[in-house]
Amino acid sequence: MANQKTKIVFLVGFLFAFHLAITSYINSTFLSVFIGEEKVGLIYTLASASAILALLLVPKILRKLGGYKFLLYASILNVLSLFLLSSVKNLFGVIVLFVFYFTLNNLIIFILDELLEIFSKNSIVGRVRGLYLAIINSAWVLAQIFSGKVLSDFPFASFYFIASGIMLLFFLIILANFKNIPDPNYDKISIAKSVGRFFKNKNLARSYKINFLLQFFYAWMVIYTPIYLFAHLGFTWKEISVIFTIMLLPFVLIQFPLGQYSDKVGERKIMMFGFFIISLATMSLFFITKHSVWIWAFVLFGTRLGAAIIEVMSDAYFFRHINKENDEFIGFYRNTGPMAYILAPLIASGLFFIIPSFNFIFIILGALMLSGVYIASTIRKSDI
Repeated sequence: MANQKTKIVFLVGFLFAFHLAITSYINSTFLSVFIGEEKVGLIYTLASASAILALLLVPKILRKLGGYKFLLYASILNVLSLFLLSSVKNLFGVIVLFVFYFTLNNLIIFILDELLEIFSKNSIVGRVRGLYLAIINSAWVLAQIFSGKVLSDFPFASFYFIASGIMLLFFLIILANFKNIPDPNYDKISIAKSVGRFFKNKNLARSYKINFLLQFFYAWMVIYTPIYLFAHLGFTWKEISVIFTIMLLPFVLIQFPLGQYSDKVGERKIMMFGFFIISLATMSLFFITKHSVWIWAFVLFGTRLGAAIIEVMSDAYFFRHINKENDEFIGFYRNTGPMAYILAPLIASGLFFIIPSFNFIFIILGALMLSGVYIASTIRKSDI
């Protein structure tokens, strides 16, 4: 199924995800040391806006540099930004470096998607995407264990320094293996026309809505679940690490076989089931107020079971409907992540003024996820 170049994309995807997982759960706390907890969301908003702009502009840069040089530059700049984050001591430097680092991460995700599209065949896109997602999500699970056992007693600087070393290895593998990659004949159209073409295509527009819902779920849960567990229910960070490790297991266990299955039957019914599971499990969090590692691990496992199903089906559905040349479409599809990180904290911040208690956010988020059942139901056999 996978040729040699595809296997290398899997490898560098694993390394990239591992570095990302090491830093993701400490970024907010690290930033709060310099700017205060109440203003951390503003930095994420700024970084997300920067990432969206970069994803809109990147097709033009890609046509000039090519995928190989583009990924080399992005990865070495990522190494430098991480190294500087491990040593910077002033507020302005932290903000600039974090925004730059956050933007680079989104660009690297984009180009890895592009490389995988170049090396995979449309008939097996579900299997390729399922295996790729299983590999990169296994990195998130391992990083949770690694961070909890090895780095828990070290300062934040250690996380960024180790992450820079991982990304240096990423850079060296790219340097050694992708020099002679033939670039596809990328589309040469304006951003406005590209956006118009994207949203006129019912399959791409639908995939955008589905992926945005999923990314909104991730943003909301990543920001507010640790706060709820730690500040409201009194879990320790070691307990939270155990909960999150179990929570992430569905991404490793089910995405590859589901990707294979979708190549045979399509994504519609599987995606509907995923949204139903994620909605039910998320709403049930409202009713759990007990300090129990295993209860929370089990129910959060359920939320990520639904998310893992939606993620692989969404990617398979999207990449089944584009060609290698449609690099700008990948940029639009991936801007759902930074877009969600702008809207999710803004909406949640407004809701906190009107909801009677913190745990109401789970009821609201779960109800929102039900809309995904309807969106997925509009897929027809002719759309697969």
